[in-house]
Amino acid sequence: MLMRAIVVLQLAAGVAAAPQTTTEWLRSEAGSAWTKITTDPFVQQLAAGTLPNATLARYLVQDHKFVDAFMVLLASMVAHAPTLVDRVPGAKFLGLIAGDENSYFLRSFDALGLSEAEINAPPAPVTKRFDALMRNAAASGKLHEMLAVLVVAEWSYLTWGEAARPVAGLSWLHLEWIDLHRGDYFASVIAYLRGQLDKLELTAAQRAEARAAFLEAVACEKAFWEMARDGDGGGEL
Repeated sequence: MLMRAIVVLQLAAGVAAAPQTTTEWLRSEAGSAWTKITTDPFVQQLAAGTLPNATLARYLVQDHKFVDAFMVLLASMVAHAPTLVDRVPGAKFLGLIAGDENSYFLRSFDALGLSEAEINAPPAPVTKRFDALMRNAAASGKLHEMLAVLVVAEWSYLTWGEAARPVAGLSWLHLEWIDLHRGDYFASVIAYLRGQLDKLELTAAQRAEARAAFLEAVACEKAFWEMARDGDGGGEL
């Protein structure tokens, strides 16, 4: 019995001492900002059906403006992945962004009765900031930077998507956006993106670069929610 207890304690100690993965470490580095971007009042109102149409419209119009930059970033990550096996899940997700998600934007614009002028409104400062982050990461040629930005964008959305409790009878405008960011498939995408970053053997300099990209993406997400809710620019550069 004594020996069994010792073995159990040793196993428990080994589990407790397991090192953080890169993505776990990056999330911990974000601190309370991570909680803020995954529990923003916007997403709570979205699930409750109390989000004003004007707020949703402002969010969707601005979010759609960096779909192109996101696709450039995702495609660049796929191109820089080391093997075909590493590329295929990212390529499939790229197809979803170009298909179902982009279609949702266009149908939403129609349902909200937005004019061409409203749809083509100039990008807010935070939209420009996020767009630049994505394009710069793509152009860097550094897989760890690309993945750091992608992980924030998708993992933070999975976190609030899984926590959402849509009320009965919720409008498709609200429910479909929630459903795009939860469920087994989307969870598998986040597991894939995190896994790609976690398995990289990064130098100290590369870890610093990944951290900087991750924290800037978190800051952009936070400012973007604020822009959507408050109608301001979401923070100047």
